[in-house]
Amino acid sequence: MSNTNNFDFSLLLASSVHDIKNSLGMLLASLDEMIDLTQDERPEYRQNFSVLRGEASRINNSLVYLLGLYHLQNQQLAVNLNEVFVAEFLEEQVESQQLLFDINNVEVTIDCDEGLVSYFDNNLVAGVIGNILVNCAKYTRDKIAIKASIEDSHFKLSIIDNGSGYPQAIIDNLSAGDRSINFDTGSTNLGLYFSQQIAQVHECDGRRGYIELSNTAEGGGCFSLYLP
Repeated sequence: MSNTNNFDFSLLLASSVHDIKNSLGMLLASLDEMIDLTQDERPEYRQNFSVLRGEASRINNSLVYLLGLYHLQNQQLAVNLNEVFVAEFLEEQVESQQLLFDINNVEVTIDCDEGLVSYFDNNLVAGVIGNILVNCAKYTRDKIAIKASIEDSHFKLSIIDNGSGYPQAIIDNLSAGDRSINFDTGSTNLGLYFSQQIAQVHECDGRRGYIELSNTAEGGGCFSLYLP
């Protein structure tokens, strides 16, 4: 007996994720309005709304990753290389998350030569940076440092916080190419997996991009993105 109800479940899932993402975008916009309205009159409400916004932003990022991975799997994700003025690009990424930094009293610094230029897909890389910055704002104590340079023929971008650092298990799993699921915390490390995939679709002369995780001597976490 043939099944007349055959359908592409992955396509259905991707369409549903897209709809959810649109609704979540409206929710984020409403939360931004509420945060602005309560800034002076009810600061305690502003803090609560900001926490909600941070979590909603993390959910939104996860939906972006799912859609991106769907397009990667189906070879529908085109990499558009652009000439990028890196210092200006990084300032834009910080500005997009400035409210989150202000609420959490986080100081963000950028160490980048004003004349540094690189070639990458700025939209895809912006998604990677946004994810790391949102996570850092949640886990750092009070500082985030962003550093960009050219190192061994790669464009290197590092985001360093002064929190408690990355768990060693996550660092080891990333080095081994493993993407495990922690059922105790519910963590899928989806953001890191997405970041690795975005790095790898950047290719030049047989070299692919990659990411690294490490912890500083002071104990904070360091995320590094390398693009050829």
